[in-house]
Amino acid sequence: MFTFKIGDNDMIRVLIVDDDKLARKGLISIMPWASHNMKVVGEAANGAKALEFLRENAVDLMFVDISMPVLSGIELIKESHKLYPNLQSVVLTFHEDFEYVQTTFRLGILDYISKAQLEMEDYDEIFDRIEKKLTTELRKEEVLKQDTKYEGNYRPAINPENFFNREKWNKVEQKWFSLSWLFSDADFQKLCAETAEIYIPVKYIEELFMRIALNIENTFHIKEDLTMNIESIHSAIEWIKHYRGFIYSQVSKSQKLSETPICILKAVLFIRNNLSTPISTEVVAEYVNMSRSYFCQSFKKYVGLTFNCFLRQERIRTAEQLLCQSKQSIGEIAVNVGYYDVKYFSQIFHSETGLLPSEFRLKFHNRDK
Repeated sequence: MFTFKIGDNDMIRVLIVDDDKLARKGLISIMPWASHNMKVVGEAANGAKALEFLRENAVDLMFVDISMPVLSGIELIKESHKLYPNLQSVVLTFHEDFEYVQTTFRLGILDYISKAQLEMEDYDEIFDRIEKKLTTELRKEEVLKQDTKYEGNYRPAINPENFFNREKWNKVEQKWFSLSWLFSDADFQKLCAETAEIYIPVKYIEELFMRIALNIENTFHIKEDLTMNIESIHSAIEWIKHYRGFIYSQVSKSQKLSETPICILKAVLFIRNNLSTPISTEVVAEYVNMSRSYFCQSFKKYVGLTFNCFLRQERIRTAEQLLCQSKQSIGEIAVNVGYYDVKYFSQIFHSETGLLPSEFRLKFHNRDK
C-alpha cells in the first residue's frame, strides 16, 4: 500500500466509510477537501467493503463511522492497522461517553469528531486540525525512515524531544492545574484530547499527573497511596480517568462541608444524579450547606459556568444520549431530564443544538440498536 509522503505533489487520498449513504454523500459534497490538499478517492458502506477498497487502492486517510454492520468502525481500524500501519483514521460518531472515545484513541486514531456537533463546527477549523495532525504523523514517519534508511514496519527508538512542543505543553499544563476538568465532563474530554495530540515524552505526563494528584489531595483532603503504571500517553489518560472516578467516589462520601471545592464538586455530582427532579440553586446550596449567594459565586468560580447554564447543559447532554441510544419517547426523555413541558423542552433543546429533538433523533439515532 502506497502512503502519502510530505513534499509529494499528490493530494492526501481520503476514503469515507459510513453505512449511511446520505451521510457519505453529505461529507463528500460539503467538506472543503481541496483547500486542505485532500481528495476523496472512494467510499464504502461498511468495514468489510472498506478493506476490499484498501487492497486495491492507495489511501492515506479514512473518515470512519463507528456504528456499522458487517464490520464495525473499531474492527476496521484494528484490521487496517495490521495491514497498513501508516494509514491514519478520523472517527465520526455520536458517542459522547469518554470511555468510548478513549477506546478509539487507544487504537491510534488521528482525531475524533462528534456527528452531533459536526454541523455547528467550522469545517475549515476541523480540517486545519486534522491536516496539522496528519502532517505531524507523516513527518515522524519520514524522520524515522531517513534516520534508519529502513522502509519496513520496524520503528526504532528516537528522542521524543525532537517533536516536543513546549509552548503547547505549558498551556495544557495550566489547564490541568486549573482543575476545571474535575467539574466539567466537556472540559475533561477536551483536555484529554489536547493532551493526546502532543507528542510528549512520557516522563513529562507522569510528573504532571503526580503533581496534580498531590494538588488534589491538598485541596480535597484525600489521602491515597498512588500507583502509576504509565507507559504511553494513552495509558496516562486512562490513569487520570480512573483517578477522576476515584475522586468522585471519595467526595460523594465526604462529610467535610466546610471546604468549598468539596462542596462544589458534591453539588455537581448531585445535579448529575438528580436531573429528573426539580433542581434549583436553593435546593443544591442547602444540600452542601452553603448560602445561596456564596454558592452561586463559588459554583461559577470552580465550574466556569453559572448554575443555570451548567444545569441546562447537563440536561441537554443527557437528552442527546437518550435520543441517540434509547427508544424512549421524546416526552419520556423530557421528563427524565427534568422538563415536564415537552414544548418547552423542545424549545430549549433547539436553542442548544440547533435541532428539534425529533430531528436530532432522526439524524443521529443508533442504527445498530
